[in-house]
Amino acid sequence: MDKIQNAGIAPIKRQPVSEQVAQQLLGLIQSGNLKPGQKLPPERELSTILDVSRPSLREALRALSLLGVVNIRQGGGIYVSSLEPEALLGPIHFFISLDEHNLEALFEARLLIEAGIARLAAARITDEQLESLQARVKLDEEVLDDPEKFIESDVEFHRTIFEAANNSFLQRVSTSLHVLGRASREITGYLPGVTRQSLKDHQAILKALVAHDPDAAAAAMERHLENVRTAYHRQA
Repeated sequence: MDKIQNAGIAPIKRQPVSEQVAQQLLGLIQSGNLKPGQKLPPERELSTILDVSRPSLREALRALSLLGVVNIRQGGGIYVSSLEPEALLGPIHFFISLDEHNLEALFEARLLIEAGIARLAAARITDEQLESLQARVKLDEEVLDDPEKFIESDVEFHRTIFEAANNSFLQRVSTSLHVLGRASREITGYLPGVTRQSLKDHQAILKALVAHDPDAAAAAMERHLENVRTAYHRQA
């Protein structure tokens, strides 16, 4: 027995009922059994179905509400949220803003992944996708002094490049990165000079993609993200 204890084995912790409930509801949403906008059964009925106490159910629902997964309407019931990135953005934005190291870690991830995606996109991008990016850069110029609209355009610019990489695995990775990147833009997009520099960076990225030059596309994407990171650190 002493040998086992000395090996560093810790007691098994029992998972709180509320966490089990939250995980079960998340599983139902992920499997499609609960759909965006769907109303959940009344609290009393739901606690009976799940065979848990109402306090445990309420705690689980509060946690899911904070995550943006469900909407609790006072006197109006409980609904699965739209599950759109915007609906889930608040908690992520809050997490990033808690500690500047969280944003720095996100910059590192984007540099590694998005530069590689740009490299693939340069070799695989279609004429239709290039036209979409050209229209997006033109829109960037028109909304240059409106950070909110520029952020929307910026998100779509990067999304198109993700799709142009035409890699199903990276598409899944980039979906998560897309949501996180949108949250980071809500922090960096309003910094002085960021939109104007980003426009220049987008033009350079587009030029490399039009030339189907993987090295130039990766380098241009890296410069773009480094410029945004530098602007953030300067302001911080």
